[in-house]
Amino acid sequence: MNLKLNGRQKTILLGELFGSYIKDSCVIALEGPLGAGKTTFVKGLAQGLGVKEVVQSPTFTMLNEYHSGRLPLYHLDLYRLSESSESQARALGDQLVLELEEFVYQRMVCVIEWSELFKLIETGSSHISYLDELDHLTIRFAYESDDGISSKGLDDEDESEEDLSRTAFLSGCGAQSQAVLDQVAGKFADVQK
Repeated sequence: MNLKLNGRQKTILLGELFGSYIKDSCVIALEGPLGAGKTTFVKGLAQGLGVKEVVQSPTFTMLNEYHSGRLPLYHLDLYRLSESSESQARALGDQLVLELEEFVYQRMVCVIEWSELFKLIETGSSHISYLDELDHLTIRFAYESDDGISSKGLDDEDESEEDLSRTAFLSGCGAQSQAVLDQVAGKFADVQK
């Protein structure tokens, strides 16, 4: 499913809708180039969950936790895995999987920026990524240019992104995630009318 997002406010709205429709646990995998709207989406999601703290990208900490909302929000950023050697990435990935195991099966929302880097984290001896074993949503953001989709991004805080359009490509992997996605897509379409 593809949704057109005209500016930063539509990305925040999409996040808010997800935050308001998630009733139990949910894992959301975010993909896209730098500045495509991943952290902006998480800010909207946090608003929809009623999180009181200021949401910031956990690029340097890898994990931020917010417990003031209706459900706990765990916000991960795997960007640092892309800057690591293969052995460092595997070691960081193993540590990350152990941390995820502590909360991923509880009532919570877990958002993972740069989730495409989970391909560096394989479970056991299989070549299936840890994320593929979970019921989850995937949202891939891309900026649009006059000639189609562009992978060029901006910093999420850049004010000039307000005028840029982006597309969100959404998919659900599992019955629970697909149900939330269907609800949000329907409501987003209603709001656009």
